[in-house]
Amino acid sequence: MSKILLLFVAAGFFFFSCKKNNNNNNNESLTTQDRNFINQASISNTAEIRAGQYADSTVDSTTDSLGTSIRAFAAKIVTDHTTAQNDLKTLGNSVNVAVTDSVDSMHSSQMDSLKILSGRAFDSAYILSQIADHQAAINTFQQESNSGNRSAVINYANKYLPVLQMHLQMADSLATAMGFK
Repeated sequence: MSKILLLFVAAGFFFFSCKKNNNNNNNESLTTQDRNFINQASISNTAEIRAGQYADSTVDSTTDSLGTSIRAFAAKIVTDHTTAQNDLKTLGNSVNVAVTDSVDSMHSSQMDSLKILSGRAFDSAYILSQIADHQAAINTFQQESNSGNRSAVINYANKYLPVLQMHLQMADSLATAMGFK
């Protein structure tokens, strides 16, 4: 009789431990929101890298300190978003989500618009686009941080949210220095 009781107790522990593991796996499942966040973060990173590279080669930093500041900002954007994109690719590999270096039609059009500008018109359009893009990215990262499901994806959002906020603050400062804020 005691052997049967011991067998039922052991089976109960096994059943509950398996059930607990399944619940943990469900809590860590990759949701549609997590997948969409990874996709949006990738598009944002790639767009910022491309715009920053173009700005770095286009801004005239020889005429004044504002141009030098905009060029330094663009270089910082490229560096930080390249790091973020590389981390996102590592995250994507770990959760089986492809991360590509592509942009959506909105960012592609925005880049085309920047390419026809020069001088202060370019500088202004670039900085204003950076403000808008970083505001949108901050909202996306905050949403993932607050409502995401997979802890690795949430951790990524939490890691880069302060970086995006710093970029927005820098762009706002440049807009103020340019006289349109």
